[in-house]
Amino acid sequence: MKKKISKSRNNIDFLDSELMNSETFYNYLDRFKKVALSIFEWVNLPNSMNSRYLELALYYDGMAAMFKDEDYGFINSRCSSNGYINIYGLPSRIHCYSYDRLNRDRILYTGFQDDMEKLQKTNAVLVQNNWERIPTEPTLALFAQRLALAERASDTNIEAQRTPVMILVGENQRLTMENLYGQYRGNRPFIFGDKQQMQDMDSIKAINTGAPVVFDKLQNYKKEIWNEALTFLGINNVMIEKAERLITDEANSNNELINLNLQASLTPRKEACKQFNELFGLTGTDKEIDVRVRSDLHNIIKNAQSIVSDYKEMENVEEIDLGGEEIGWLYN
Repeated sequence: MKKKISKSRNNIDFLDSELMNSETFYNYLDRFKKVALSIFEWVNLPNSMNSRYLELALYYDGMAAMFKDEDYGFINSRCSSNGYINIYGLPSRIHCYSYDRLNRDRILYTGFQDDMEKLQKTNAVLVQNNWERIPTEPTLALFAQRLALAERASDTNIEAQRTPVMILVGENQRLTMENLYGQYRGNRPFIFGDKQQMQDMDSIKAINTGAPVVFDKLQNYKKEIWNEALTFLGINNVMIEKAERLITDEANSNNELINLNLQASLTPRKEACKQFNELFGLTGTDKEIDVRVRSDLHNIIKNAQSIVSDYKEMENVEEIDLGGEEIGWLYN
């Protein structure tokens, strides 16, 4: 009976460990997902369209569709490639689908003259997560897996510092020692044992495992993986510390890589907006749609846009000179 109980507890411990491994992985993946879905802001979308669902489709599928439906008007949906491939390697049609009755093929707008002759038919614009139409989720899952492994290894190392010993006992004392260890692991201030069962103390031996302290190194490794993931998403993550400062060239090189990754996702989205505006005659109107990096996300693209805005504002600034003495700059 004792052996069965022991095996059962071992199985429970194993299942608890596997559950913690899984929970840690999905926790990191969920954190990444929240960040990835918050990077871009869709501007002036019709009320019938949903930017959240659009970004979710790009996150999981690498592609999405925007079109004018006969029943719903302007909407967006998930999609898959269909039809022959045109000269640019894009599908001539895409199969649009969602949770409702939208499952059908639609003609893909590419800007060719024959597309303009088909405007009376149902047409769709392809939105690409990047030029290769690769979804974001699989890459972030790899980062989440590495972080989960490092986190669980750190947990194990911390636990090893609390119990840096291996206890050797007879089989008839194994259950007793497991119960005592459970109390110890639960941080009980006092542990009580059965005097009758602990009479043969000579049969109990402890071996010091000498577990090294490495959880601090694992935490630094986690920071590197986390920063690499943020770089992949196009988010600035340079942490300049007193102990090790980045030189200007290194910082600029890192910023360049960050913004190239950001442009890899932003440019295809802007191209989709351009095609949508062309297809439905919205170009140059107050209903023209666009996409941009969220205004509160610090990056070089945002800074460049701010510089342009500041320069334009300077056109409305003049220098005031009173009595031959320069007073300063005042806005009109």
